[in-house]
Amino acid sequence: MNQSTSSQLDTSKSVAEFVARLSTVLVIGLNLLNPVFAGAQSTEIFIKAPVVMPDTNSAISAERTKAHHLFRALTGVLIPIDDPRLKQMEVLLKSKRMIDAEKIATSDPLFYNNRVRDLARKMSTRAESVRSPLSDFVATFVGVVRDSDTTNAKLLLTGNFTYQADPSVIASGGGTAVSMDPVKDLITSNNHYDDITKNGYSLKAVLKRVDGQQYLSNDVATAWPDPAGLITTRAFMMAHADAGTNRRLVEYAFRQFMCSPITSWADGTSPDDRIGRDVDRQPGGSTSKFLTTCKNCHSNLDGFRGAFANVDFTGNRITYSTNPVGKMNRNSDVFPDGFVTRDNSFVNYANVGKNADAFGWRGAGTGGSGIAKFGEMLANSRGFSRCMVTRIFTDVCKRAPASTEDAVVRTMADQFESSGYHLRGLFEIVAARPECGVND
Repeated sequence: MNQSTSSQLDTSKSVAEFVARLSTVLVIGLNLLNPVFAGAQSTEIFIKAPVVMPDTNSAISAERTKAHHLFRALTGVLIPIDDPRLKQMEVLLKSKRMIDAEKIATSDPLFYNNRVRDLARKMSTRAESVRSPLSDFVATFVGVVRDSDTTNAKLLLTGNFTYQADPSVIASGGGTAVSMDPVKDLITSNNHYDDITKNGYSLKAVLKRVDGQQYLSNDVATAWPDPAGLITTRAFMMAHADAGTNRRLVEYAFRQFMCSPITSWADGTSPDDRIGRDVDRQPGGSTSKFLTTCKNCHSNLDGFRGAFANVDFTGNRITYSTNPVGKMNRNSDVFPDGFVTRDNSFVNYANVGKNADAFGWRGAGTGGSGIAKFGEMLANSRGFSRCMVTRIFTDVCKRAPASTEDAVVRTMADQFESSGYHLRGLFEIVAARPECGVND
C-alpha cells in the first residue's frame, strides 16, 4: 500500500468516526425533546441529558462500540459514543468484565425511566401498551427492580406494599409537590402517579416503598386483607376486575406473570366440576361444542377463579367483600346445575400433563384460598421465573426467544432463582448471553 492510499484510508476512517460521533450528538439533542428528559435540572430528581462533544482524537474501539450497543439495549436510549458512561464500560469490557460493564447501564436513571418502566407498562393494562400510564403497578415493578439487592422478585406477586413518590426527596431536590391524598389521589384515582410523570421525575430517585396496600371501606382508607403484590394494585384491578366475572383476573395473571395466554394452557381433560352456572353446556344446542371447545378453557380458568371471589372494581375503586360478590354467580339460569361460588377457594387443575412441565409448580400447587395464596402459588413456580426471562429477553434483545431456545430460557431462569430472584441482575444476565446479540 503506497503512502497516498494509506493517507486516504486514514482520512476516510477519521471522517467516518466523526460522522458516527456527530450523529449520536444529534440524536441526543433530539431526545432532549422527549418527555423523559423534561425539566432536566442540576438535581438528582430529574433525568439529566449531558451535552457531549465529539472527541475526534480518540479512536472508537470495538469495546466502545459494544458498550454503545449494550447501553442502548439495557436503557432503550441512544447516547453519544464519547459519553463518559460508555468510556467506563469500555475499560471494563477490555478487562473482560461484562457484567460490571452492564451495571453502568442498569444503575443509570435512564434504565428505570425507559426500559423498566415500559416493560411494566405493557404488563399493567388490558391493552398491553407501552403508552399505558405510570401507575401503582408500574411504579412498584420499577421499585422492585431498583431495590433488587434487598427485595426478592417473588414479592411482585406476594408483597404487601406499593412504591410511591417520596415527598421529602422531591422537596430536597427542588421539585414540585405531587398529589398525596391516600383516598383522592391513590385509592380512587391515578393522580399521584400522573403528577410524577407530568413533572418528569427520575423514578430511580423519587420512588420509595410504602408498606401496606389499601382499599376504601366505608369511605376510609383500610388495610388490604388479601394482598398479592402487583395483582392487587389498583391498576391491575381496574384493568381486569371491572365488570365481567373475574375470569379476566385469572387469565391476565397467567398471561403477564407466567407468559401463558389461556389458549396455551387449555385442557379438555381437566375436571369440569368448577365451571360456573353462566356457561352453557349446550351452546347452540350442541353438547359436543361445550366438550370440545368451552370446557377446554373453562375447566382450568374456573378452577382458579374462586381466588378472586371477594373483589370487584366499581366507582373507580377496588371493593372487597367478606362474601363472594354478585358477579361470581351471575346468569345462574344458563345452567343451574353448574358450580356455585360460596367462598374464595380455588383448585389447580393445570398441574398435570403438559401444564405440569410448563408451569413447574412447587409447594402448594394444588389450590388454596384467596388472592394471596394464588399469587404465592404463581411466584413459587418455575413458570414465573421463565416468564421473567422471556419478558426481559424480548425487551432487551428485541425478539422473543425461539422455540429452539427453551433450554437457554430455562438456564437463565435457574440463574435468576439461584441469585435470589435478583430482577435487576436478570437484565444483565440476559444482555450478556450470546443469543441476545447485543454484545457482539
